Amino acid sequence: MSAFPINDWQFWIATVIVIVALSFVIRPLLPRRGKSPACPNCPSNSAQGHPEPKRTELTMEGTKIRTRS
Repeated sequence: MSAFPINDWQFWIATVIVIVALSFVIRPLLPRRGKSPACPNCPSNSAQGHPEPKRTELTMEGTKIRTRS
């Protein structure tokens, strides 16, 4: 008796589904090759040179709650 039903087509379909699902789960955890996209949350220095996002004053009923520092 075989440990895996390798002659059954359903076994192969389920195996492919599991491999694809694992690739979607593991891929974001692996380091990327080459240049990474510039983003403010990236740990690398790739986000340098991009302007800081504009901050808006917080107001409540027309009065400022806090000011920019």
